[in-house]
Amino acid sequence: MKNSLLPAFDSIEKRFAQDSAKRLLSGFDEQLSGLSVLNRDWAYWDELYNHMLRPNKAFESSNIGPPAMSTSNLNAVLFIDRKGRPAGFGARALGNGLMPRQEDLVEPLQRRWVGQPVPAQSTQCGLTFMQKVLAAVCWTPIVHSDGRGASVGVVVMARELNDSALAVIAQNAGAAFSIEPHTGPPTAAAPALLTWELPKFLHFANRSLTALYDASSITLRYQLQDLEAQPLAWVRMRLERNLAAQAQHIVSDVAVQLAVVALATGLVLLLTVHLWLVRPIRRLHADLASLTASRRWDSVLAYDRPDEIGALTQGVNALLQVLGEQVEALETLSSTDALTGIANRRQFDERLAYEFVRLARRPAPLSLLLLDVDHFKRYNDLYGHPMGDIALQKIGGLLQKFCRQQDLPARIGGEEFALLLPETDAAGAIALAEKLRQALHGLAIVHDHSPTDPLVTASIGIATWGSDHRGEASALLLQADEALYSAKRSGRNRVCHRRYPDLPAH
Repeated sequence: MKNSLLPAFDSIEKRFAQDSAKRLLSGFDEQLSGLSVLNRDWAYWDELYNHMLRPNKAFESSNIGPPAMSTSNLNAVLFIDRKGRPAGFGARALGNGLMPRQEDLVEPLQRRWVGQPVPAQSTQCGLTFMQKVLAAVCWTPIVHSDGRGASVGVVVMARELNDSALAVIAQNAGAAFSIEPHTGPPTAAAPALLTWELPKFLHFANRSLTALYDASSITLRYQLQDLEAQPLAWVRMRLERNLAAQAQHIVSDVAVQLAVVALATGLVLLLTVHLWLVRPIRRLHADLASLTASRRWDSVLAYDRPDEIGALTQGVNALLQVLGEQVEALETLSSTDALTGIANRRQFDERLAYEFVRLARRPAPLSLLLLDVDHFKRYNDLYGHPMGDIALQKIGGLLQKFCRQQDLPARIGGEEFALLLPETDAAGAIALAEKLRQALHGLAIVHDHSPTDPLVTASIGIATWGSDHRGEASALLLQADEALYSAKRSGRNRVCHRRYPDLPAH
């Protein structure tokens, strides 16, 4: 029984521990992704572009001065000119009461460029410690909003991962964790220390996860790296081995009962033991192995027996029920945007990949809408982030209202939303986008600082994947993103569409 049941329970615990680690690191990845969206929007902001060419004290005071920083959700904003020199710095106190230091952001980036001119490349993000506080940092070359020409510098943003952000990550992971200083790799005697390979993440290059087993728990450790890809800190998560303890208890109870039965009945009952005990245990082992391979924690083992095997099966079913409920709740939390209640970036990426797998079997049109709220930073600066959150919730509700059952609305960035429309051609997607744009205008959300309209508006980019084409999900997302920026460059509050292969937007 130990050779049969305990490995099956160990395998279930291993899968659960790996899934918890994936959800934990996905939480850190989403924090960096959210900051990267804001950082990129600043980098394509024409007013910042003009400021880097001709410094404007009024612009700097309005956007990174103490009043502006006090109402933002950033702890530091730094402008670096094309030669790698600081050209403006705004800071807000960290959770420990200390102010971020400019050199903590400038020096790592200068070392990356080795004194060369600022590179023209996309947004990059990483983690660092500012005044002993863990923070997310992103930087993007500053260019004109049309994307043409060389960069005039870099905008760097930093946001501390405060207790609230870490609590959300822990909730999505389903387990508490701690951040520990980097003191070298964990040491333990083999074979208790294992190394697992994690899937790729957007902002983390390290894919190695260590797991330390003892009798009562599994301790997971992951090495965070800093802006220069050097060891920064350890993320430590401890998971109780409840399944293993229950399995040991069940095995011990059944073993005692088997010993009593064996002593009482002797050789006469050997055949009965084989028929009524060994074969059901083998079946139970096979079912547990199948369940582990399928990872269907909502399954139920069907054995209607009024004996020890029945009691064992009931115990396993009870454990599976608890595990299934926890996994279902955690999957819901990890795939839903906490603010708007619609899908988050993780669920959107998974669904987009699934749609392309489905299209390979049965070709059909597929459209993708990317919606970006116009001048949302100005809205937050004027009305405050609580009012900004309410506006985003209204937009999320509007997307849900316009969706069919097979459609997927998602929030994929700060003020950026996506709407995936299976079996929808270009005409249908454009018609729906126009209705969405008009419905948003009909919400009459006042925006006094918008140069586009006195009400909150949105720019919408559409890409349509024809049934006669093949490709990857990233290509469709890129087309929609380019259509979105075409809508922005054309004056905002409008819809632009691209069809694959790449055609001019209209």
